[in-house]
Amino acid sequence: MTHRRSPPPPSWDFSLEDGSEKAHGLFSYLRYFWDDKAIASITPSSRYLVGRIIRAAQPEGARRVIEYGPGAGVVTRQILRRMSKEGRLLAVEMNQKFFVALSRRFHDPRMVLRRDDARLIDQIASEEGLSSVDAVISGIPFAFLPAPSRHELLKKTAALLKPGGRFVAYQITLHLVPLLKKYFRKTNIEWEVRNIPPHFVMTAYK
Repeated sequence: MTHRRSPPPPSWDFSLEDGSEKAHGLFSYLRYFWDDKAIASITPSSRYLVGRIIRAAQPEGARRVIEYGPGAGVVTRQILRRMSKEGRLLAVEMNQKFFVALSRRFHDPRMVLRRDDARLIDQIASEEGLSSVDAVISGIPFAFLPAPSRHELLKKTAALLKPGGRFVAYQITLHLVPLLKKYFRKTNIEWEVRNIPPHFVMTAYK
């Protein structure tokens, strides 16, 4: 894995595997949530929500995938587990602490981790040599973005997707649906209650 703008690592570790490491990882996540009000969920995504996101995104058949706001990396890990050896994942994380934790946790040559703002995805993708992608997965809370930024990011996302590509966004409200209908030809909505808080998983097709 390669990454950009890597700051000095913090003194704590971040892991969500099992046992004491899982508890420690959850504590760290809560610290990040407290420090960064742009994080929408108080806990990492549950396995039920992650499973629903992965089924919607279908990384098994994707060669190029972008993830906005990987956060704790629970979705990221499942993308990499299912992606082919020839696949490539570009993960864009703006939160410094999450970025450091992700850079220490993942060491997969198929993954490029950028500490950057997803709203600059057209520039970021160009720098990474990605002209079109099969899927974009987003965990960033669009409700926290100014209205013009929501339109801008969705427009850029649609432009990056190849025909038939899909944009999968998991959000706590349905506020994004009218905008998805503006930039994509078809939208499917699912609701996962087995998560804190429950999330909607929206899949928009180009």
